[in-house]
Amino acid sequence: MSQQQLFIKTHQRGAVEITQKVNDIIIKQDQSVELCHVFVAHSSASLIITGSEDSDILLDVEDYLQRTVLDSDSVYRHNNEGDFDMSGHIRTILTGEAKTIPIINNKLGLGQFQGLFLYEHRVGKNTRKLTITLS
Repeated sequence: MSQQQLFIKTHQRGAVEITQKVNDIIIKQDQSVELCHVFVAHSSASLIITGSEDSDILLDVEDYLQRTVLDSDSVYRHNNEGDFDMSGHIRTILTGEAKTIPIINNKLGLGQFQGLFLYEHRVGKNTRKLTITLS
């Protein structure tokens, strides 16, 4: 088993594909591994697996989230860092902060059109820390 940190810079709300970055970590392992666990250590960023063949998929996901989880909803009590603060937390709860993926042929065992994405739920620039655990 091994662990490594991965830092991803985000510039706006939305998804950043990290499939290849994680595959690069897997390829560098000296030992044979069967599972990859990815965890993002933030309460306003998450991980999703979705289609990577068409960028409209990610735009549609963001449109859905914006309609469903409103910024600055008057019922939110928590807004310490702005109108997007509580909506970012809710989005993370709904989409999840971790994924465990099998490793096949020394890379993530995703489907043909699947990709692993870091999903930024905040407005503005951020650096997100991910822990990659291989076993």
